[in-house]
Amino acid sequence: MISFDQPYIQLFYQYVNSFAPVSPASFKEFLPLISVKEVQKNENIIFRGQTARNIYFVCKGILVSQWMDDEANVYVKNFFVEGNLAGSTVSMLTNTPSGFGIECVLDGIVLEMNYQRYKEIIYDHEDLKNYYISNLEQNWIIENERRQISFAAESAKERYMSFLNKYPKLPQRVPQWLIASYLGITPTQLSRIRKDL
Repeated sequence: MISFDQPYIQLFYQYVNSFAPVSPASFKEFLPLISVKEVQKNENIIFRGQTARNIYFVCKGILVSQWMDDEANVYVKNFFVEGNLAGSTVSMLTNTPSGFGIECVLDGIVLEMNYQRYKEIIYDHEDLKNYYISNLEQNWIIENERRQISFAAESAKERYMSFLNKYPKLPQRVPQWLIASYLGITPTQLSRIRKDL
């Protein structure tokens, strides 16, 4: 049985409150939805082409959203580190196959929730609605626009510096080719940038 006092639940509660104040009573409505799941390195929690049903809160480890083209080139869309939500939101909102997969880069622990039930609970509580709107604004609108501008206007070195500001510890934790893919450059280019710094 999941309880409010468990450390991973408290971490999720802190995450929710970082967007808007949410009462413990409202947050506790999530508890029956949550299952704690251990994930393994290289495990896929969502496959490309699968219609996503669940959302994940990363307690420990790193997840990456990515897709592969017909020539086996991998494109990294996002990193999901500890203390963040992960999922194929467009797939869940539209009930359509996901355009990318989500894979575990490291062994870890996630909280898994059915997205439709998660949304139903949010719609029943004003404070949870405020959290949800703020989360979508920050992670979908603001961050997406920053990334688009970064790709259009910044050099590879500037993109790497922005990446380090957002994910300062990631270069020590994930393979460099994943970072290069996220930045839209080759591993060789990334190696040169790192040497220059």
